[in-house]
Amino acid sequence: MDTSSTADLSKQYDYIIVGGGTSGLVVASRLTEDPDRQVLVLEAGANRLDDPRVTIPGLGISTWDDPEFDWCFMSTPQKHLNGRRVAQVRGRTLGGSTAINLNMLVYPSKSGIDGWAKLGNPGWDWDSLAPYYRKFHTFTPASKEVHELLALEYMDGKLHGTSGPIKASFGSSHGPLETAWPETFKNLGLAMTGDPLSGMASGGHSAPATIDPQTKTRSHAGSTYYSSEVAKRPNLRVLTEALVEKIILEADGSVIATGVQFVAKDGKQYTAYSRIEVVLAAGTFKSPHILELSGIGSTSLLRSQGINVVIDNPNVGENLQDHAAVTLGLEVADGVPSGDVLRDPKVFEAMMHLYKTTGTGPLAASTYTSAFTPLIDLRGNKGQTELTQLLTDYLPEGGYPKFPAQKQQYDLLKAILQSPDDDSVHFVLAPFQMNALAGESPREFLAPVTPGNYLSFMAALSHPFSRGSVHLNSANPASKPTIDPNYLSHPLDVEIFARHVQYFETLAQTEPLASLFKKEGRRNPPGATVKDLASAKELIKQVISYYHPTGTCAMMPKAIGGVVNERLIVYGTSNLRIVDASIMPLEPRGNIMSSVYAIAEKASDLIKDDYKRSGKPMHRRRQS
Repeated sequence: MDTSSTADLSKQYDYIIVGGGTSGLVVASRLTEDPDRQVLVLEAGANRLDDPRVTIPGLGISTWDDPEFDWCFMSTPQKHLNGRRVAQVRGRTLGGSTAINLNMLVYPSKSGIDGWAKLGNPGWDWDSLAPYYRKFHTFTPASKEVHELLALEYMDGKLHGTSGPIKASFGSSHGPLETAWPETFKNLGLAMTGDPLSGMASGGHSAPATIDPQTKTRSHAGSTYYSSEVAKRPNLRVLTEALVEKIILEADGSVIATGVQFVAKDGKQYTAYSRIEVVLAAGTFKSPHILELSGIGSTSLLRSQGINVVIDNPNVGENLQDHAAVTLGLEVADGVPSGDVLRDPKVFEAMMHLYKTTGTGPLAASTYTSAFTPLIDLRGNKGQTELTQLLTDYLPEGGYPKFPAQKQQYDLLKAILQSPDDDSVHFVLAPFQMNALAGESPREFLAPVTPGNYLSFMAALSHPFSRGSVHLNSANPASKPTIDPNYLSHPLDVEIFARHVQYFETLAQTEPLASLFKKEGRRNPPGATVKDLASAKELIKQVISYYHPTGTCAMMPKAIGGVVNERLIVYGTSNLRIVDASIMPLEPRGNIMSSVYAIAEKASDLIKDDYKRSGKPMHRRRQS
């Protein structure tokens, strides 16, 4: 079936879902389990479900900055990064970002998720969400050999999913990097303290990957929640290459979403109408953009673009948070494997043959190394005194007086920083070179152009204090929104991040990791060092995005900055709901993929429950 064809497209559906990415396909799949519910999904990107750059786990990066797969967003010049712009990779294809990411399955902390509930969202604490973190996936335990190789003693199989669509595994292709990583953290007194899905674990470990252990292919929303069996459901219609222009809103007491206007692949404009709800699942950048195009947002901004104001809510597009990440590459010792060897066409061809014939090798693998740690050098009484002083010095500064939730959010982040059981950084060791100064595009800073083969330390702030925004800059729906993450705008982020980045040197000098690097070998960026706080503060100006943007349609009381309530309904409307990462009021630690799946699974239950309680469609389209 040609999913981009409008042939036989109905004029009306029960639910219209804007976005066929991670959250949109979850909700579509769950709603159409009821054969009486008719669902339309509108996805701007193409159907690339069978493309090897999607199906082969190790080829995900090849899709970045390619408009066939990626929205190719770019930030505004960042004041605190010497004016650099930062690429914002976002999936623009069926499956969304889960179709093009690096497959790492990382879970948030209990304290981070409990913070959502404390911001005025009953039912969104860790205990309430934990079942949904299990529901979306099926975990396959590692073989005995891999279990020993990766030191997986901390894993508790009872915490993981057993029947969800997404397949999670540890794969079968591992090298000395994966063996050395947890052992090094253990030698530093930072061994993993428990299963990541307990919500209360930290230390160095190996993260599972969203790789199907049977087929050795990527397991993502497009291949599972929209599997060949789901696609056959007569009550589900997925339309790809359909750019949504706006949501049709009508005022009848409260505002009612009656349909969606979009342009299809054939270039014609269409309107599809909804009997029950319109569900926004367009992601952290596009969901607020579509709200503003539809007349929901800041009155002054909308009027400046000639857009009719339906609901005045200046919170739309604010509260943008992202994990700022910085890298330091070290040249590997002779004989140590690095992904940089794949730049040789003959090596790449051989590895592709290996994958196709055996399902093994680097193209079958993910980045498994992961570590969550607190401010390591600020442990103990002396360290706590220094941390207290940092909080005293910097929390009153960098305020956001137009965003009332600031105090509540910062109090929660302060408690996390001061807790000995919580962490504030995510470390990863990527098996290839990166250099943020090589160019703004991922194709430039990920290109293996520096002589030699490298492994790259990465660090990302788990709970940033800096806040940015995303807003429309034109009434033209085809124009990309203005994205300003405002990286490192809060001075406390600078102080915390620089102290974490200094730990790169300790990791590199501790066995068994130390043996993987060439003595006096080259570095990437060339000559980079983080041996003192001043040099670390210089390196973090080279941050890139970890590609985890959240928060721009925050789930909070409207009075303190919210866009949706705890049932994910947009304030001022009766039947417009948002189900993606934009609703996260606080950025969770680590990769956000698992949290997006959990949100979408819970959202599906909320939608079903609301319909069951109402017993009938919330509205009927007005007749013209």
